[in-house]
Amino acid sequence: MGQITIVGLGPGDFGLITLDTWDKITNTDKLILRTAIHPTVAELDKRNVVYTSCDEFYEQGASFDDVYNSIAQKLIEEAKNGHDVVYAVPGSPLVAERTVVIIRQKAKEAGVKLNIMPGMSFMEVLSIVRITITNLRAAVKGLERGAGRKIQHLWKDLAK
Repeated sequence: MGQITIVGLGPGDFGLITLDTWDKITNTDKLILRTAIHPTVAELDKRNVVYTSCDEFYEQGASFDDVYNSIAQKLIEEAKNGHDVVYAVPGSPLVAERTVVIIRQKAKEAGVKLNIMPGMSFMEVLSIVRITITNLRAAVKGLERGAGRKIQHLWKDLAK
């Protein structure tokens, strides 16, 4: 029996894929993407990474539950047939990824070994944007109060 490893493609930029994820993606015979509609996939294509996607399930499913259950079942069947599968999802597999929840359940029921590797999610990007906006707001308030040194410090932090 094979196993399933779930990895994240990051929030969009190819450079945000972890090295561990890249190692898994490039050293598997069975890479399955939840969807090929992700900015990172263009770079996978450029680097001749072979994969299949589950986009056809979105076209066939009557609901997202149907789609996600079909994807999970496909992965379980591949593992039961002896394949070590790497399943790649947008963002991080640990953040707002319903298929991962379903795969966990089905893998446990089927006795299939499951590994989930952390990755960068869209949440980290939003946090960075939020911090930057917060710092900019503080800088503007500092300007209004005439606190020049505080503003210089904030701008140095933003430039890092």
